[in-house]
Amino acid sequence: MRRVKTIPYEEMFSQFHRVLTATGFDGDDTDTLARVFADNSRDGVPSHGLNRFPGFIRDVQSGRVDLAARAAPVAALGAMEQWDGHRGPGVLNGMASMGRAIELARQYTVGAVALRNTSHWMRAGAYGMLAADAGCIGICWTNTSRLMPPYGGLDKRLGNNPLVMAIPRPDGDHVLLDMAMTQFSGGRMGIHARTGEPFPVPGGYDRDGQLTTDAGAIERALPIGHWKGSGLALCLDLVAALLSGGQTTTQISRQDNEAGVSQVYLAFDLSRLGEAESIAASVQDTLTELASGEALPGEQVTWPGQRSAGKGRAALRDGVPVEWEFWGEVLAL
Repeated sequence: MRRVKTIPYEEMFSQFHRVLTATGFDGDDTDTLARVFADNSRDGVPSHGLNRFPGFIRDVQSGRVDLAARAAPVAALGAMEQWDGHRGPGVLNGMASMGRAIELARQYTVGAVALRNTSHWMRAGAYGMLAADAGCIGICWTNTSRLMPPYGGLDKRLGNNPLVMAIPRPDGDHVLLDMAMTQFSGGRMGIHARTGEPFPVPGGYDRDGQLTTDAGAIERALPIGHWKGSGLALCLDLVAALLSGGQTTTQISRQDNEAGVSQVYLAFDLSRLGEAESIAASVQDTLTELASGEALPGEQVTWPGQRSAGKGRAALRDGVPVEWEFWGEVLAL
């Protein structure tokens, strides 16, 4: 039975910080990791926050993730740079890469960092938020190991290759699209499989090849838009690998575990493209028009990131919902 409780955000951050320090992290790295994991759960993405934290610690302790390694530039190409992650912590590598893309955008209007040989970055949206908080449009994506079949196929050959697009807003409630190429992310599938809660729409195929909303019965994940998601997943994989000089999904999947993935981070400095008030007004006009349309019965029209922002505010006020199975594991570390 799934046991859920709420805890103060500060307590979650503190416990993450304690475990990370005991594991060997220190200084700003500890603060960044604890904040990102806690923020992910705060915003309603525990699959890449609390629930993923014990596994991250195990990966560090086993050496699968190199605690001491950090991403570093290997080629400077004007507005674009290639970096090598040296299989260090994906969150720290991702923050450094998007941070550098923002710096390049301040100089060139657009900045790009293509990162190879890194590890899982947890919630992809965290890097889009970093760009948006800096007043930039942020776009980033990663490849993964094989997690879904191509459209028309039975065998897993494609990664779910999450893609993020973030558009800044003055109040901090940024437009944030964070989507895997599967209809639902692997983390979300795990949550629904444990709870038995059906998906609102089919998330994959069961053993008989029928589309199903039962996460526990899914044998093959469904690409978003069927052939469209399948094609987009392939292109994201190839572009990330070619720009970074890193591995493709095919190459990653020949290893014993998912390691050495390829990623791209893009930032566009809006302050160099127009007046802040005019840009903000254009975004707000579009969002207002979007919300003005009639909603289906029982539904609400929202823009990407609106619900997670609301969950974040509620969690800061009322506490962060946690599954005791995972929270207890953190307390025992």
